[in-house]
Amino acid sequence: MKKFQFSMEKLQNYKEQILESEKNNLGILQKELNQLKLKLDELMRLVDMKSNELEYAMLKSIAPADFAARKRFITFKQQEVHELKREIALKQVEVETQLQIVIEATKEVSTLEKLEERQFEEHKYAEMKEEELFIEEFVSGERFRKQISN
Repeated sequence: MKKFQFSMEKLQNYKEQILESEKNNLGILQKELNQLKLKLDELMRLVDMKSNELEYAMLKSIAPADFAARKRFITFKQQEVHELKREIALKQVEVETQLQIVIEATKEVSTLEKLEERQFEEHKYAEMKEEELFIEEFVSGERFRKQISN
């Protein structure tokens, strides 16, 4: 009997390539999200540090111009924090969307793998039936030869 060949092998390979590509995209997005979160943490530490410095400087009676400059810097960095939080929220939506794409691609590949398994089982069953038929024909041919020789 001929070797098993999955009838949808090309489609399965294509779907597996798509799945790998989508997984790579997901990994890239997750890396970008993690980098944004790290940047946010650093920025928030900077804002906290500068706020603490400003409080300490106020206790030492700093010049109004120096106070205003430090306050503007802190305000500017706080605006950056808010913008970064917005970017993170958008990136999280992208990651979730990409995750759903990966899940769907995984389901498609899984479906094709199950179909391949079923086709392989059918192939094995047909092969077994063919072998049984061959054995039956061989045995009945042997009986026929014995009858003729008698």
